[in-house]
Amino acid sequence: MAIDVETLSVGELENLIQNHRRKRATDALLYVDALRELEKRKGKGLDFDKSLSIILEAAKGRRFLSYKELADASGADWGQVHYAIGEHLWRLVEYADRKGWPLLSSIVVNKPNVTTGKMEPETLKGFIAAARLLEKRIIDEEGFLREEQERVFAWAERQQAATLL
Repeated sequence: MAIDVETLSVGELENLIQNHRRKRATDALLYVDALRELEKRKGKGLDFDKSLSIILEAAKGRRFLSYKELADASGADWGQVHYAIGEHLWRLVEYADRKGWPLLSSIVVNKPNVTTGKMEPETLKGFIAAARLLEKRIIDEEGFLREEQERVFAWAERQQAATLL
């Protein structure tokens, strides 16, 4: 019998996710669906689908976006979500990775860096930590970031081409 994640409580979703992690079954479709549903409910005003959409739109234009732009896309108050955005991006990155997509948060940077895509040292540290949790092999952190940013841009081009077919 198929599980409808929309009918599960937050606790049940968290349990389902933990069970999949413990069993190393994080490539299962049910796991990915549970991640998405949990983020919809726990995003503190940050909307999972809107974040995916704005990242895709920015990537199609080969541009970087700021954390505040991400919050604004959800209609969230930056003052209320400032500290929650890191967890939001982690869940988004894990979701993307499980779908076989690149690490989408690589193009989300501090506002002063939206023209270059550079990450501040603490931001880069968090991004790299997330990548390592996903078992990415990293030797050169800055190089890995640039490669991942290019992967996001190429992924967006493929998404756009697929919708045109």
